[in-house]
Amino acid sequence: MSEKKHILVVDDLKVNFLLIKSMLLRNGFQVSWADNGYKAIDIVKQEHDINAVLMDYNMPGIDGLETTIAIKTLKPKLKVISHSTFTDMSSFDRKNAPFDDYLPKPINCKQLISLLEKHLA
Repeated sequence: MSEKKHILVVDDLKVNFLLIKSMLLRNGFQVSWADNGYKAIDIVKQEHDINAVLMDYNMPGIDGLETTIAIKTLKPKLKVISHSTFTDMSSFDRKNAPFDDYLPKPINCKQLISLLEKHLA
């Protein structure tokens, strides 16, 4: 990827954000953080240079599914990748979910970068 891609990380736990941020920065990405779904929606509305969103599923207030639906309503082509243990459960309906892809927790750096490269190519 020639230009620096901007990734919005949505996770209510700062420790998760800091881990993901370090992985992304080491690989040449620009990183922003929203600690809840409402902030994520506001950032997507205001910042036009977001290239992809890493979305936690289980958050207080508005969860990752509702947040992703709102983001996809605003910007249908914006890639949203779920990073969660919940979306790996057999009870989760991936077929009808709005996520573009899934990344299990704990996050593997190589898998994270590979998914982003796939979706941002």
